[in-house]
Formats: sequence, C-alpha cells, structure tokens
Amino acid sequence: MASGILIYPLFFPQAACPGTCIYCDQAAISGVSDTTDPAQMAIDVRDFVQRNPGREKQIAFYGGSFTGLPLIYRKQLMEYILPCLDKDSSIRISTHPLMIDEDILAWAKDNKIRTIELGVQDFADDVLAKSGRGYSGALAIEACELIKAKGLELGVQLMPGLPGSSNQSIGLNMQRLREIRPKYLRIYPLIVIAGTPLEELYRTGEYKALSLDQAIGICVDYLDLAEQLGITVIKIGLPSNLAVDKVISGPYHPAFGEFVMAERLIRRIVLDYVPDSAIILNERQRSLLCGHQCRFLRILEDRLNSCTLDIRYVK
Repeated sequence: MASGILIYPLFFPQAACPGTCIYCDQAAISGVSDTTDPAQMAIDVRDFVQRNPGREKQIAFYGGSFTGLPLIYRKQLMEYILPCLDKDSSIRISTHPLMIDEDILAWAKDNKIRTIELGVQDFADDVLAKSGRGYSGALAIEACELIKAKGLELGVQLMPGLPGSSNQSIGLNMQRLREIRPKYLRIYPLIVIAGTPLEELYRTGEYKALSLDQAIGICVDYLDLAEQLGITVIKIGLPSNLAVDKVISGPYHPAFGEFVMAERLIRRIVLDYVPDSAIILNERQRSLLCGHQCRFLRILEDRLNSCTLDIRYVK
C-alpha cells in the first residue's frame, strides 16, 4: 500500500475550508493540533530534509483546503519552506474540489507542489448534498481531470459510510476511479465525532454508522480495485492517534488497516482453498490471522466451516 516516499506532515485543521461538513472536526480526526507557525515549520522541515539525504521526500500540508488559503499567506509559507528542500524533495497538499482552477494549479507547479490530494469523499450527488460538501460529482470529476491535465499527481480521498451512501453509490465511486485513474487513493470510513452535526443525526436516529465489519469489507473492495488499476493506496482508516474520547460511533479501530489486510487475505484463502489440503502462509500472513486474539483465524475457520484447518507457516 505504501508509496515508498518519505512524508513529513504539517497540519492546518480545517484551514480555508469553504464550509463545515456535517462530520468534520479536523483537530480530533488528525490527532494533532495546528502546526502552522511558518518559522517553526521551516526549522522542522530543514531538519527532516537533512536527516534523509538521497531519499525521495514530500512535505505534506494536510487537514484543511490548502489552495483556499489567502495567496499572500501561501507565498509566505513557500518563502519559508522552499529554501529548506533539496533536489529529492517536493510538496504534497490536500484541498477541496471547489478550490481548484487553472491559476491555482499554475501557482502550485511554480512552487514545487507535485501531488494534490483532493477531498472528494464521494462522487454521488445525493451523498455529497446530504454531507454538506457544496459541490456535485461532476465538479469533483472536473477538478480531478484538471489536476491530471496540468501534469500534477492526483490523489483521491474517499469516505465510505457518508449519509445516503449505498451499494449503488459505492459502485459509482468505483466506476469513477476506473475513469479518472488517480495515482493515489486514501480511504477514511466515516465515524461520528462529538460536537458535529453528524452526532445530532446519529442521536436522533437519522444516521446509522457502518459497522466495523461493513467498513472492512468496503475497504477491501476498494483495495482490490485499486490494485487492478495500478492505484497506490496510501492510507486506509483514520490515524491511530485520533482523539478516541471524541468518537461517538462508527468503524474506528487503531488497527483498522491491518483488519482490512486480514480480511483481504481471508478472501484469497477461501477462493483458492482445496478441502483437506494445507494452507501455506508466511510470517506476515500468520500475524494478520493470529493477531488480535486470533480474530481473523476464527473468521477463516467459520467461512471454511472447519475448526481443524491444516495451516502451515513458512519463513
């Protein structure tokens, strides 16, 4: 799943977002507070770059809509950050589909920005409307295509479990991924955070969060599709340092990414299984099945209707 690039993250929680989505509290989701003092950022970035000579590196601005920041502030940031970079360094940003246009992308290319992660969340119009995103699926597609047309790397962020999402909307998202072919994909199953409008919908019964198993299954489907299309999945699930005391409901687990990989392994074992034959696994696969109190080993036994599987481990 990893891209092999060293990432140094800097967070701007909800900075320049055009509105507040019904689910959003970036400080809680990211697990960190604002890191936007330019002088301190420059010190930290220079140290990171100097500690990793010869390695491909990206300074990543996360948490808000970077291209929505005032131009004068973006220029100030670049005056601090760009002198700290070496020949192996570039910049990655996350932003909102409403904040992409020709001028912004020209500015991005002039300032060593190589990758733009677009917080699409979903391509279905009804899901976007119910989530307060403020744009249509068509606009999201247009923004994605413009980023690629300008020679920048495109990342797409999707959020399974948004209000109104369904098997049909998931199918639409998969079709859009086939059409757009982003370089990167990031998948964040929706959780209910305290103090957000989504919490109110949850409390009144108007919203029901995905179960952990549902979210795992959806993410495996996306991961399989991404592999088929040559898309690098850079993250599945929210950060393990998320402010868990603010999680009201939803499929959050600090090992969510591992759970997805374990479910994917189980599906492949079941598909290839020949009754009465041995199942050969390596150490990594053994860890996925036997970790977390053998949760996924029991799931495998249940799906194969056997508690006496012949499983052999090789180094």
